[in-house]
Amino acid sequence: MELPHSILIVDDNKTYLVGLKHIFSLMPVVIDTALSGFEAIKLAKANAYSLILLDIQMPEMDGFETLRQLRLLPWHEFTPIILISAVYTEDLDKIKGIQTGAVDFIPKPVNPDILRAKVKVFLDLEENRYKLNALVKELKVKNRLLTEEIDKGLQIAKELEIARAKAEKASEYKSQLLVNMSHEIRTPVNSILGFADLITNPAVATKDKEKYLQYVTNSSQNLLFLIDEILEHSRLEAGELKITITPVDIMGLCSELLDSFDNIKLKTGKDKILLNLEIDTSKPLIHLNTDSQRLRQILSNLINNAFKYTSSGFVNFGFVQNETEIEFFVKDSGIGVAPEDLDEIFNRFKRAEHNPDLMESGAGLGLSISKNLVELLGGKIWVNSTIGEGSEFRFTLPLNEFNSKNDTQSSIVQIDSSLDFDWSSHTILIVEDEELNYLFLREGLRLTGISILWARKSQDSIDLVKAHPEIDLVLMDIQMPDFDGYQATRMIKLIRPNLPVLVQTACAMAEEKIKSVREGCQEFITKPINRLLLLKTMSKYLIH
Repeated sequence: MELPHSILIVDDNKTYLVGLKHIFSLMPVVIDTALSGFEAIKLAKANAYSLILLDIQMPEMDGFETLRQLRLLPWHEFTPIILISAVYTEDLDKIKGIQTGAVDFIPKPVNPDILRAKVKVFLDLEENRYKLNALVKELKVKNRLLTEEIDKGLQIAKELEIARAKAEKASEYKSQLLVNMSHEIRTPVNSILGFADLITNPAVATKDKEKYLQYVTNSSQNLLFLIDEILEHSRLEAGELKITITPVDIMGLCSELLDSFDNIKLKTGKDKILLNLEIDTSKPLIHLNTDSQRLRQILSNLINNAFKYTSSGFVNFGFVQNETEIEFFVKDSGIGVAPEDLDEIFNRFKRAEHNPDLMESGAGLGLSISKNLVELLGGKIWVNSTIGEGSEFRFTLPLNEFNSKNDTQSSIVQIDSSLDFDWSSHTILIVEDEELNYLFLREGLRLTGISILWARKSQDSIDLVKAHPEIDLVLMDIQMPDFDGYQATRMIKLIRPNLPVLVQTACAMAEEKIKSVREGCQEFITKPINRLLLLKTMSKYLIH
């Protein structure tokens, strides 16, 4: 059950308050507003808010003082508070805000999509925290009942202690995992925002914009990969995570990372650091047979880690080819790793702790993930480091023979982007409760001339199939507000057994695809949807 989220927006500008409220009009949240810090404190004393958006520049009591007083209230000691300002945008202002208790800082004018995305992350975190607290409360109740039975024997008491320790460890792991993955996601987000900004710059050449657009696409795919990794992290720990082996242009991949991090370092105040790509140009360029997404993630983690612990000097990365393997490296002139930490550096949640002046935050998950991925790809990773001089991470990957029949190879669908579909004589039904997802599908199919009917609930889809015999195909979402798409599909098939039903869903698990076939669906398409792949798939069932 979704929590009844409430948000407090504090700004002395009434017009801006109205604008912010409108940004959240489609989100399931309750909005309260305050025109001053005093009014905000009064509301916060009477209400427990899920999140607070706080303007800094206000009369009588500015946002920093308001933030300090909010943190003294029992209900809002840990409430996520995001500072917003058009004036206080310097690094010192951001540092002051974070030290006072803010979780984030957004400059004005606010980008609605970015604001909604950030707010959704914090609301999701709150919901997870509530669920976790409910589990802890439930566990405490069970523990109390078990404790009453301790007199029955020492063995019961011992088992209870073990169960409690495991539960506390699981609770700690869940909380830490959420924090860590938030960090891991920032790398591709930085790339997306940086190159998106360059694309909108009229001074940038068209050919460069096309290159930057590809970088945005690649980073978006990497971001999706990281989100999937949150769900599959336990599989990685258990050694069950599957990999996809394809030929990889490692020179192209490294050049892309060079451009990406060159832009990121400017955005993050690391522009004084020299970033260099070092390769042996005397040897012919090669293609490595490995998992390109995993390799990109490993290098991104290591380069990002190098920037995090380097304030000046250089970050160098590259690779050398040996007879049976390729050895990659990332070297920096940063703070280095203490000898006592070297054996633990690849452990989960471990980060540099010997430098108390280091202002960088750290998730402590990137190196652990990198080590697991390197070993999953058949290589090994190690580090050499000296305190005050820097660190060098190196890892190897084998030069595997590429086998097109390899079971781990993904199915690559070749799609002609110039295909011109004329479906003006056809009608389809889109079953989708999210309006933005529907709008994307509608716009993606506009050039085909196809007629579209829209159902926002499963029951509506059944009613529309009954009322419109001209429907030629159904695009069915699975998670619907009344009952799921599989049940709707079964009922539609009772009305029209031969009507093609194509699943389009964010549930990308393999078992979900198997279930869709069992329920009578013809195709399974995962979100985010590739428009050309969607057209190609639909063309199997629609006559031009």
